[in-house]
Amino acid sequence: LTNEMKGPLNEDHLILAMRVLQNKCFVGLLEEFDLSLQLFESYFGWSKVGDAAKRKECTQKIESRKDNANNHPTLDEDEGGEIWGLLEQKNLYDMRLYEFALGLYEKEKEKYGGDIVVEVVGDGFLPSPPPPSPPPPVPVPPPPTPPPQEPSPPEIDPNEPPVVQHPKYDPYNWNENAPKYNNINNYPEASEEGGWELHPQKNNMPSTLMEDPSKVTLPPELEARYTQLSIGFTDIEKPFDKSKNLAIFWHIPKCGGGILDQLLSNCIGLVEANKVGSREGHQNDETLTVVTHDGSQYVNVDTTTPNGIEHAKELHLASSGLADVALTSYLYDAASLFTNNGNTVRGKCFTMLRHPIKRAVSIFYYLKETEFGDANLSIFKDMSLEEYARSQWCEENWMVRFLTNEMKGALTEDHLTLAMRVLQNKCFVGLLEEFDASLLRYEMYFNWGKVGDKAKRTECTKMMEQQSDTSDTLHPVEEGDEVWSLLEQKNLFDMKLYEFALDLYEEFSGYG
Repeated sequence: LTNEMKGPLNEDHLILAMRVLQNKCFVGLLEEFDLSLQLFESYFGWSKVGDAAKRKECTQKIESRKDNANNHPTLDEDEGGEIWGLLEQKNLYDMRLYEFALGLYEKEKEKYGGDIVVEVVGDGFLPSPPPPSPPPPVPVPPPPTPPPQEPSPPEIDPNEPPVVQHPKYDPYNWNENAPKYNNINNYPEASEEGGWELHPQKNNMPSTLMEDPSKVTLPPELEARYTQLSIGFTDIEKPFDKSKNLAIFWHIPKCGGGILDQLLSNCIGLVEANKVGSREGHQNDETLTVVTHDGSQYVNVDTTTPNGIEHAKELHLASSGLADVALTSYLYDAASLFTNNGNTVRGKCFTMLRHPIKRAVSIFYYLKETEFGDANLSIFKDMSLEEYARSQWCEENWMVRFLTNEMKGALTEDHLTLAMRVLQNKCFVGLLEEFDASLLRYEMYFNWGKVGDKAKRTECTKMMEQQSDTSDTLHPVEEGDEVWSLLEQKNLFDMKLYEFALDLYEEFSGYG
């Protein structure tokens, strides 16, 4: 319907297809073959053509030859069958177009099916002869003018087809044995079969939220997740108080977190909790202490893994006062750090974001060019970026998944709303594209500008910034390229979240 026979499809192709059906095609349904035939006859005036008896006999013969494909075992979508899920995954746009067509079909029935009476003849349905014309009505006085009523919903705008309600069936939860969605830090632990579970979002193109995410009512399960975070993390609008708050850096892979980590420890002189302090046999320590590694100081726990966070919780890291900042990708696990101290200490989240497409490109070249010593990951050595973008290895909406703790299954608009709410209320946002300004904002918000030797900080900062990611310049991908479109299709929710984060960044312009 769009004459787009090659390359990826996007929301614009779906809208064009909807417009063509809406304005240029009279729609019938195989599932209602007999009624559709009658609608065709009514619309095109075919019911008055040919001999009625011959038409009836001929129609019965034709209907006996109907496609019998449904005699094969059916795929019950409510059962979540694997085959149904695979087919639906490859036809998400057609599924949405079909739902739109159902609405068009109902309108056609209202307009052209009023005089059609269906009777059962053998195994099929055929139109009965039209009823005799009724006598002319007796004139009656006009009825009184009814009181004003609420305006009816507007008709469909041909240029903007309405939002389509998507099937409730979730085709991405049928594999209960699939591995948990992985963080980039876990890539070397991939199974021999290779790959990560891919869950293209069911809605395929999230709409731009017009409401404040904090005012949107979410499903109970997602509201409960936000409550879980709120127990551990205080709102960013409240000033940072070192005696009551622990800074938690939400680390997004390939967003400058590694450089920022070194800047905080080596240049600013903060005591960190990440994974460095657990090395050299400290991972099983039963008491907290500060250890020195390459001139920087770290608490002897690992906050970069769920198990490490649980161990840090048992040792009361949050209330110990030993760490100035902790680094993790797992906010929901990190929230538990503050549940065993009588709520006297709570977390303050900050993070650094990057354009999702550029981040995906950077991850690919990281996998391609890094020697992991893992034969399973040699697959990336000879892989092109486009092959990666089409493969099961390509990440899908990493940020929204980790901000909603939805590591498996399809994402919905509600997950996007929750992710936006978390960023809006719980995380101080920085941007890799504005690295220097973001670092200055962190220092002002957390009062780090007064920590450490100023001359050393300036020299160290320049040295660290020279180590920044160069994938954007070495491997540029332009918007509109096929690779860009492929990566965008797999990260539509992250793209919307990033756009929202840009607005949040501007709102906090007062910090530098």
